[in-house]
Amino acid sequence: MTTFLPGVELSRLYYFEAVRPLLGDRPHAAARLGPGSDVLGFDTPRSTDHDWGPRLELFVDADIGELDAMLRARLPKRFRGWSTHFEPPGARVRTMADTDGPVDHYITISPWPDWCRDLLGFDPAGGLTTADWLSLPWQRLAELTGGAVFHDPDRTLSSVRGSLRWYPPDLWRYVLATQWQRLAEEEPFPARAAELGDERGAQVLTARLCREAARLMLLLSRRWPPYSKWLMASLPPGPAAWHLANALRAGNARDREDAFCTMLEILAETQNELGLAAELPATRREFFDRGCQVLGAGRFAGALCEAITDPGLRERPLTGSIDQISDSVAVLTSPPVCRAVTAAAHPIRP
Repeated sequence: MTTFLPGVELSRLYYFEAVRPLLGDRPHAAARLGPGSDVLGFDTPRSTDHDWGPRLELFVDADIGELDAMLRARLPKRFRGWSTHFEPPGARVRTMADTDGPVDHYITISPWPDWCRDLLGFDPAGGLTTADWLSLPWQRLAELTGGAVFHDPDRTLSSVRGSLRWYPPDLWRYVLATQWQRLAEEEPFPARAAELGDERGAQVLTARLCREAARLMLLLSRRWPPYSKWLMASLPPGPAAWHLANALRAGNARDREDAFCTMLEILAETQNELGLAAELPATRREFFDRGCQVLGAGRFAGALCEAITDPGLRERPLTGSIDQISDSVAVLTSPPVCRAVTAAAHPIRP
């Protein structure tokens, strides 16, 4: 059995030991960025069945075809026990395979601005507008700011990655406000479903709210929420995550309500400590006179909106970023569609 290495570490070794020696004095930058469980640090031996192995992104400005041909002819057929040849050629999903001929490698060769445009829909080197920020899926931001950079002589990659680490303060407030509002819209629903005897409905509604709370937890921690497969695994350990798990596994309405409210109280206190908005009591309250408890998440959305100083953001409805507008894979994986949907959700001014 070939020894498993985390994919980013395998890519680092592959670059320095197998790829870099072939490049001579050719100007370039190198990294492992973009889609892939390895970039987010969630790869395991299971990941080796597709889109995993000795691979990296190589950024050059010229002679891409000649460079590709040279690497196909001169790269080793195996590296650290793993095949460097991938099949089928050029497919969306590729798998390591043996070859007796040239290596059909998994090294993406591209100018850096072109690569950014493919992933994000624009080149962020010139700065980001409000429209740009709100049209960027969190998963894409995680893919660009995750992984690792191996060679960046003029710090172009590092500069762009640094600019995308997190939202500017007012945009952070706006996206957080939208996330609190999403919770506010359905906070009392699990209790109402349970009151009608619809236990399965209450569980489904709680799970839906827990998804929104998990995203809020990450947004408050300045971490880009990944897509659903990695969402819960990305949560920072601590009391909030523990109570969220209790809400999901609770066997009755009261325990479920208590765990969920406790978790939201912790998140509300976190917001108070961040100083992003006016401090509010982070305590649950009765929902009208119905006998169930809620945090009143809309209060925290409102406080954040009041703290926004950008007039353009203050005027926007709380439709938020593209992930808060749609969870359609067809939307989130198409930069032009992301921009069109976000623009349609609310008029966007630069």
